Amino acid sequence: MPITRPSLQRPSLRWAELRRTSTFRLMLALGAVFLVAVALLLGVTYRLTQRELITRSDLILASETARLGGATADERADRVQDAIAASTSGLNYFVLIDAQGHKIAGNLDWQGPPPTEVMKEWPAGALAPRPLLTMTSRLPDGQSLIVARDITPAVEFRARILALSLATGAVVVLSAAVAAVALGLGPLRRIGQLRADAKRISAGEFSHRMPVSTRGDELDLVATTMNGMVEEIERLMEQVKGATDAIAHDLRSPLARLRMRLAMISPRPEGVDQAVEDIDALLARFDALLRIAELEAANRRAGFGPLDPMMLMTSAAELYEPLAEEREIEIALSGSYGHQIIGDEALLVEAVGNLLDNAIKFTPHGGRIRLCLIRRGEELAIELADNGPGIARSERDAVLRRFYRGAASRQTPGSGLGLNLVAAIVHLHGFGLELDDAGPGLIVRIRAPEWRSGGV
Repeated sequence: MPITRPSLQRPSLRWAELRRTSTFRLMLALGAVFLVAVALLLGVTYRLTQRELITRSDLILASETARLGGATADERADRVQDAIAASTSGLNYFVLIDAQGHKIAGNLDWQGPPPTEVMKEWPAGALAPRPLLTMTSRLPDGQSLIVARDITPAVEFRARILALSLATGAVVVLSAAVAAVALGLGPLRRIGQLRADAKRISAGEFSHRMPVSTRGDELDLVATTMNGMVEEIERLMEQVKGATDAIAHDLRSPLARLRMRLAMISPRPEGVDQAVEDIDALLARFDALLRIAELEAANRRAGFGPLDPMMLMTSAAELYEPLAEEREIEIALSGSYGHQIIGDEALLVEAVGNLLDNAIKFTPHGGRIRLCLIRRGEELAIELADNGPGIARSERDAVLRRFYRGAASRQTPGSGLGLNLVAAIVHLHGFGLELDDAGPGLIVRIRAPEWRSGGV
């Protein structure tokens, strides 16, 4: 499973993060509600005003139709002409047509049969230069009377309402978006700072605390709760580490003296040599524990600098080559020189050396260990693969803990601290550590960002 030390850089504000904030979504939701409310208000206003304008036109048309339609056939043409003369506003139009669709009288240029609809709206240019609303009345003698009224005010009002609706909608949407961005940036910046502080804490700086403002808002409540939790975790970890380190330090000296006294016994009784070997194993465990404690406590980065990972891999391979030759194990080193990463060369050689030591222990006689440097995008991977028994997927997290030994390794001498030491060194550097299946065997991969002279 990958183990990656989080970056301590302050996260940048991205649009994808901003649009997922609750403040941004709330403002957009309120904007949508306001937009719907404005649309409903404008719609109701439009319908009522439009109805008033059309109703007034309907009444005028109905009145003129009743007055003209009630005349006799001989009088209708004259009355139509009188109505045209009396319409000083110029908003009313009339046409009287016979059963064959021929115009008898009127100021509308009409040809053909009358419309089938009693009420019909005509666009500008269809019957007259302006939009008209017509009322058609079929008379008993076969004639048809069409009375029309100019509805330009109603059409213009409709256009204004539509333009106003679109403009209002655009203003509401834009205002809601601007407000959402403006109001979302503040909390997002604070969350970004909290994330950066949380990453520092998760990277091992348990003395660091999240900032708490004087506002006392929900983010301050979260920060206060997190600070209390981190403080308790720091206290418990210090107790556990202190007890472990004290035990390792206090027992190391008596065991060293005991080993020296046993080694001085001559002639040695049966079992003394085995006791010396057991004491050596215990001292190795204590040394590893103290080394891990030193790495975790010191958080040293003073020795960091650019280095060629291929060089440190070569150094570690040469160091463990005699041990591999004793078991007739081949260490196949591959990769190219010239790449660089930032780190402590001595610590990284120690980490790769621990991986080689583990691989040599669990690789059968005549086996093969592959140690290679692979470039993947902006990363370099130091990859070590063996053809031993491997580690079950369910145990890959546990083997990185202190003293844990997998089912396949319990019969092999060791302290159960090798991979834990590697994990501590990798964590200190901020690199990634992965355990994978080699089929058969195990692949251990250390991932590090490649460093160039112009930057990472």
